[in-house]
Amino acid sequence: MKRPLLCALLILMTWPATTWAFCGFFVAPGDTKLVNNATRVALMRHEKTTVMSLQPDYQGPVEEFALVIPVPEILDKDRVKTLDPAIFDAIDEFSSPRMAEYWEQDPCRTGVDTLLNSQPNKIDRLSGSIGGGGQPFVKIEAQFAVGEYDIVILNSNDATALEGWLVDQKYKIPKGAAPYLAPYIASGKYFFVAKVNPKRAKFEGQNAVLSPLRFHFTSEDFSLPIRLGMINAAGEQDIIIFILGDGRYVPANYPHAPIPTNIIVDNKVRDQFAGFYEGLYQKARKENEDAIITEYVWEVANIQPKRGTIQQTGKCDPCTSPVQFFTPLWSMSLGLDVFGITGAGSGGADLFDRMMTSKTVAVEPPPNAKSAPSRLTLTRLHGRFKASDKNADIFFQKAVPLVGGMGSPDQDSKLAETKQMSSGLNRFQGRYVMLNKWAGKLECKEPTRGNWRGAPTKSDAQKQMPTAGGARFGGKKQKAVKPDKFAKNKINYTPPKAP
Repeated sequence: MKRPLLCALLILMTWPATTWAFCGFFVAPGDTKLVNNATRVALMRHEKTTVMSLQPDYQGPVEEFALVIPVPEILDKDRVKTLDPAIFDAIDEFSSPRMAEYWEQDPCRTGVDTLLNSQPNKIDRLSGSIGGGGQPFVKIEAQFAVGEYDIVILNSNDATALEGWLVDQKYKIPKGAAPYLAPYIASGKYFFVAKVNPKRAKFEGQNAVLSPLRFHFTSEDFSLPIRLGMINAAGEQDIIIFILGDGRYVPANYPHAPIPTNIIVDNKVRDQFAGFYEGLYQKARKENEDAIITEYVWEVANIQPKRGTIQQTGKCDPCTSPVQFFTPLWSMSLGLDVFGITGAGSGGADLFDRMMTSKTVAVEPPPNAKSAPSRLTLTRLHGRFKASDKNADIFFQKAVPLVGGMGSPDQDSKLAETKQMSSGLNRFQGRYVMLNKWAGKLECKEPTRGNWRGAPTKSDAQKQMPTAGGARFGGKKQKAVKPDKFAKNKINYTPPKAP
């Protein structure tokens, strides 16, 4: 079982070492022990509509449990679906901070290669309130099944009453949950409760493999609710947020900064990249007030609904998986169908294959093309939180384009720095570069050094470069290595100024 693939939520259990996550919380019956490791959540935003995708992941006895998430409106069955479990691994691998490698060309070669390298760094409904509004109540507004989940949408005017409802349903929740529920009730939120029915779940051995859950809603605010995840939290936890929208997004109410990128590193980092990146990430947060870190921003799709096509716009560089473009299948799975954009043709396996291999695919034009996004930019944000009831939900806002982690080294083995731009395309990634100097004989009197190119042989090109996607995931916490141990140039942790 690939792990972890999860958003949500706090696992509540009698086991003292309770772990936690975001968006809401887990409630488990009796003495069921559940384990989750981290959080990944995908959000697609267009106008006032948010599509949220998340996947629970746990180990332990398969008993009924539920995840609880505050939502701004009543959701019906048409708004909830399950996804392929591989979707989060795919987008995580696609956008993870990565390594790149260049080889110096023969310094005695002149001509086309040198000319091509002369400018290498150009970067192309609820109104009730607590303590009033009549008798406390908990009301089931909707109830349905989707995949292995039984969904209930709850309405309440009193946090204590809602806490009591969960207890009455034989879910053991931690003491003092009501104060965490109260702000959401006061702000008019409903509660999305998704129970897992073990009879409909799939298993690998004794472990249930739960499908990602996706649902969408309309709200003026674009935010991610994390406050419920603070109940009985233990230790630091990471959250990776993938945002697909028209442009780059950053937190509006938290410090934020891009990860330092385009760092020349010693080749020895290849075997310690997870530790190097963990150290770099820790230092970047410390230097920027415990910021939420931007690790990737890239325009991934140009959507022309009237013409009925999706054009993938940015090939990965370097690619960390066989898939070189953010495929239309991922875009549709994560929410484009909510806006009426669906696959054209026969569908099924044929459509799947075409989406995985083609840069451009045909889609059915939506009834109202104006209601569909015209382009998608993928923003990857990486936060780390300690247990505290002072952690606010994360609100997002648009930001100017960001460019960095691009370009080839120049003749002085330097790389272009990160920039914020008033206009243009987003092209930013965490990238750490190894340089292999020319090791052959110099058979000329005036060699020209610093002509860098890609892999000289097919075997070099096929090497699997490490990424930082597993630096905090997969169960084992990585030990940080001081980034200066491997960096060959000074690391700049100061965010670039906005234009």
